[in-house]
Amino acid sequence: MNERITLVSILDKENEAKITKYTSKISHKLCKVPYGKGVEDREKADTLPYHFTLYTFDIKKEKEVKEFLRTKEFKNVKVLIDKLEILGGKETSYVLVFSMKETKELRKMQKEIYDKYPSDYYHPNSFPFHITIHISKDKKMIEDMKKKIEDEFIPFELEVAKFGLFEIYPAKLVEYYE
Repeated sequence: MNERITLVSILDKENEAKITKYTSKISHKLCKVPYGKGVEDREKADTLPYHFTLYTFDIKKEKEVKEFLRTKEFKNVKVLIDKLEILGGKETSYVLVFSMKETKELRKMQKEIYDKYPSDYYHPNSFPFHITIHISKDKKMIEDMKKKIEDEFIPFELEVAKFGLFEIYPAKLVEYYE
């Protein structure tokens, strides 16, 4: 059931390996799909690679959004993954994430989109950029996962050279932006 299209970072193999270095320490199958999205099988629908979301749009505006995004400059962005956090998710779930240090470049990109497509959730002054590792209603499991990763965690930098617009869930690439 695709109700929205989402603009996310696309990581090359080298940068994705920096994330899987930590997530591979978790023996449990990981799932990044939030609860409450009308998805019957969250694990099956979890087809997006690790990423951070820049913005989401109503799928009914897909043609207009693609035309708008084609006019934008998407330059390489470096981000610092500086800590692990547990956020509250939908339907009393817990979301284990890599938190990112805020960058002016990302906020500028997000603000340009926000000015055209305002959203309370993706407001450039308050949206916390992050990379979701796992979502569960089992708080202890999430806390145990966090501890396992934290034991060896060292802040690291990712470089993003490309963004992708995806229909979700499950993910279907609509268009790339570089």
